[in-house]
Amino acid sequence: MRLLHTADWHLCDKLGRNDRTEDLKLRVERVAALCDAHAVDTLVVAGDLFSEQASVGDMTDAFQHLRLTFKTFFERGGTLLAVTGNHDRDSKLNLVRSGMLLASPNTATNPQLTRGRMYLFNNRALVKLADGDGQSVQFVMVPYPYAGRYGLTAREYPTREAENAQLRHLVAEYIGRVNALPHFDATLPTVLVAHLHVHGAETHSLYKMNQADDHCFAFADLAPHWAYGALGHIHKPQCLYGAEHVRYSGTLDRLDFGEPAGQQGVVLCDVNGAEPVKPQWLPMEPTPFLEIAIANLDTELPELSTKYPNAAATIAKFTLTPSATVSRDHATRELRKIFPRWMEMRWNEPRAEGAAPKMSPKRGVAESVREYLAAKLEGDDDKSAVIALAERFLTEEYQ
Repeated sequence: MRLLHTADWHLCDKLGRNDRTEDLKLRVERVAALCDAHAVDTLVVAGDLFSEQASVGDMTDAFQHLRLTFKTFFERGGTLLAVTGNHDRDSKLNLVRSGMLLASPNTATNPQLTRGRMYLFNNRALVKLADGDGQSVQFVMVPYPYAGRYGLTAREYPTREAENAQLRHLVAEYIGRVNALPHFDATLPTVLVAHLHVHGAETHSLYKMNQADDHCFAFADLAPHWAYGALGHIHKPQCLYGAEHVRYSGTLDRLDFGEPAGQQGVVLCDVNGAEPVKPQWLPMEPTPFLEIAIANLDTELPELSTKYPNAAATIAKFTLTPSATVSRDHATRELRKIFPRWMEMRWNEPRAEGAAPKMSPKRGVAESVREYLAAKLEGDDDKSAVIALAERFLTEEYQ
């Protein structure tokens, strides 16, 4: 069975003033083309199919797009298997998926899936799927550990930490004992599909996480003896602890400025038996993101269209130095015309001589006052006495 592993699509996402819907549709269409080009049997999406910002209407439109985009894939018997992630909202998904023929099967009594359609799991499941040649593969589907997906209620656990600890236990226990389930077939190759954060995974520099905010699992919790482990949640493609067959695929597109280009893609692999597979990572071309500093509006503004021929598709941030001859209004209008998907424009404000420094949360009141007095009283005979009084006041009031 040939698999294409992907994750973290975040369909219907928004970044600031920019709707990312069309960007992400283009990447989904690229995935469908890869499925056809590589004769993929099963497309696996390891969580976060949607952005948490997606409305029911947005999701319905996105499902319609999926059905049309993967029409030939489904018609030749291709199957799409997805688990829900931390950004997928169950209440919204449940409103639309039954009408979109996406209701999960009753896997407790009939774990055998039918080819040629999409399945979306927001509960744990052990299912079997056969490809066109009749080869069967087992899939262990593990959605992101939200309490409702694992039968817990807030009343049972008064703190977030206690709830997270119990959820981590339930997930690890399920994965570790899945081979004891009545319909587990030890003769079949088994693929784990999970939306989890595993200790040791490399994250982007802006990605912050701790035990109180998320569920962090040890590599051993995955029971990594599977033929393949398809993971989602970390937006950086990588295998774990040198195991090529247990990996994060990365995202389909850049979702913000903290995610560098060159790390968007999917993973192609063949599952032919119980032995671990050797996957191939296929890169995806992301939407261009640029941070542009303009120091001289007079000379640089007229050259932008030539310098950035793909400006219309680019999501851009600007840092601008004011000009004596180019008005801010004119510069802003021109930039918006050249870069219709601009996200932010910041002006380097010149500081007037003797002006009070702007306070910042990092510097605080005390340091701002000291800096202001030092500049304001430069050359004044009473400078030392005034600063001494100020220090006394600051010590009593702010320290």
